[in-house]
Order: sequence, then C-alpha cells, then structure tokens
Amino acid sequence: MEIVGWTGTALVIIAYGPQIHHLWTERCAWGISIWMWLIWLVASALLLTYSILRGETLFVVVQTANIAAILTTLLLAKRSTEICPYHLGVIERGK
Repeated sequence: MEIVGWTGTALVIIAYGPQIHHLWTERCAWGISIWMWLIWLVASALLLTYSILRGETLFVVVQTANIAAILTTLLLAKRSTEICPYHLGVIERGK
C-alpha cells in the first residue's frame, strides 16, 4: 500500500514541472493567481507541521516538495516580464 503513497508523491512533484518550465523558459506568468499560490503555501506549511508532529515521513516529503515548488513558482512569477505567444493568442481570442 505504501507504493501507492510514494507514487502519488512522485506525481505531485512531476505535476509542477510544466508550470515551472513555462515560467522559467517563457518568463510568462499570465493568468497565475499569486494569492492562490500564497494560500497554497500557507496550507502546505501547516500540513508539513502536522506531518512532522505525526511522524509521517511520506507526507513530510510531499509537503516539502510542495513548498519547494510553490516557492519556485512564486519567485519565477515575480520575475516574469513577458507574455508568451500562446497567452497572447488567448488574450486576442478573448477580445
């Protein structure tokens, strides 16, 4: 059963990849809600604290990965200076 938890943990980590890659390569944070990411950061910090107090190694790893990915997303979004061609198309189609 533990393999299911570790597989889920790996998927959580992998799921952040496309967002971080886009922010890194395109310097485009169009459509990102900073408030949502900040709330998610606080939630992850609370869950990490809970996991540490309960001695739940699997959840400590998940929340540590979440916090690292959220902080990376926030930092890359802050340095964003562009709107990528894809999102420009989205903006233009919405007019």
